[in-house]
Amino acid sequence: MRKNKTINWILLLVIPLFILASCGSSLSESTTGSDAVEDTVSTRIDITTNGEGSFTLKNETSEEAVLEMSSGQQIEFQLLNNEKEIIYTYSANKLFMQEIQEKKLQPNEEWTIPLNLKEELVGIPPGPYTLTVWSTAKGLNDQKEKVAYELLTSPGKLVVQTQEITFTGLVDPHSIEVKNLAGETEVMQLSEVAMPQFENVEEGTHLIIEYVKENGQKTVQTTYPAE
Repeated sequence: MRKNKTINWILLLVIPLFILASCGSSLSESTTGSDAVEDTVSTRIDITTNGEGSFTLKNETSEEAVLEMSSGQQIEFQLLNNEKEIIYTYSANKLFMQEIQEKKLQPNEEWTIPLNLKEELVGIPPGPYTLTVWSTAKGLNDQKEKVAYELLTSPGKLVVQTQEITFTGLVDPHSIEVKNLAGETEVMQLSEVAMPQFENVEEGTHLIIEYVKENGQKTVQTTYPAE
């Protein structure tokens, strides 16, 4: 009888320990999937002809992918010159909400984030660069995409130029038709400041205009009579 009691006590001690051990194993094996996201999410950079860009993440699997970010910052990017020097870092002049963020991607779903390069790269000298972009999501920090990026003009710094023209008429309230000194017809846009200046101009009037040129389009800033 004493032997049976001893066995029973041993069983009472062993069974809870076995249950605790089983629970510990289950917890250690459960994951959110963020550690394996590198194997399930692809990334790419797209640059348009006008110099704008976007960064796209795609869930390449048949299951939902959860991207976890430690703050409100979704991406990071840098611009490097030919000497591999960092010219610009996206996050350097920004503050982000310090709160964990999640983005869920369904199977084959894409998430495209605009880079707003024209706005971000204001003041950067024109020239050839390397653009490097990556996601701040856990598991994707080292998955960096690189592309050659040619900055043709310095965004936000437009050069004011002068031209002598002959006014031939209004196309609409926002644009005019003129003839240049070569006798060629041009259509120019009017800035908000310049619009009132053409309300009473007669056709055939010779003028000097000051304009800026962006994406091949001349926009008149001001005008005055030609001498």
